[in-house]
Amino acid sequence: MIDGYGRHYARYDADELWRSAIADRRHVAQLLEHRMTLKQRRELYVDAAWLSLVLAWAAHDRGDVRTALAYAADARHHADQADHAEAAAWSWDVEATTWFYDEHPAQALQAVQHGLAVASADGAARVRLMGQLARAHARLGHVISASDALGHLRHQAEQQPLHAPGLFTADAARVWSVAASSSLWMGDNQQARTCAEQALGIYEADPRISPTRRAVTALDLGMAFARLGDPEHAVAHGMTALSTPRQAAAIAVRSGTLCVALERAYPKAAVVAQFRHSMAQSTQRTKRITDGDPSA
Repeated sequence: MIDGYGRHYARYDADELWRSAIADRRHVAQLLEHRMTLKQRRELYVDAAWLSLVLAWAAHDRGDVRTALAYAADARHHADQADHAEAAAWSWDVEATTWFYDEHPAQALQAVQHGLAVASADGAARVRLMGQLARAHARLGHVISASDALGHLRHQAEQQPLHAPGLFTADAARVWSVAASSSLWMGDNQQARTCAEQALGIYEADPRISPTRRAVTALDLGMAFARLGDPEHAVAHGMTALSTPRQAAAIAVRSGTLCVALERAYPKAAVVAQFRHSMAQSTQRTKRITDGDPSA
């Protein structure tokens, strides 16, 4: 089950995933109440860590910041007790992402630094954390540090597959996607466009593998076009993101940022009003799904 959650994460609706994984996490807690060998207990602690990581990501996608941080901490506790550095590194990755989308880039940077201290040199978690490092520095205005991190990240990307399915993987497409986000905060809109287009070219080959990351990349590309004076293409990419079958809090945050930028730069453009209306509909639909409305 744990392998399936990680491998097929994108196929689950966040609420569906939460309901399934929380039942398994409680089952592991019940098993830990029994007598067993130290080896068995360690194995269950590792299982608890991975399940809490899945729950942290599900909570993040649902927009529940406190719960996401709580399960990240729980995963780290069990990983540390089991001396499982990989799971501990991934706990810092989800914590960094949660802080980042909650507009706390300084806390995200701290989480990344903790994660890099324990991540293995050749593991996927290190690649993901290096991407987190680049965008946290970029968001904080640390241009030199962000550029250095992007340089290391691109070098690591050469050793990764173009596109890897699964929650606990790294690939070149994500590297280019993170580079696009970082470039936007660094003020290099043309580079952001180039990186986002490169990532989307990979994602479009199989949109089902990483729908959330694909949507976020489309929104970053839309932001690049908005800043480069092309509201029509900006809205087109924004609409692509809103049409994703798997909604998540990150998409809502990014689409809101794009909408504000478009309204400020092009207040009278009809396409901007269209995007605002579509975003409002998407928000209402997501809320109905979260509330358990079967008609959504």
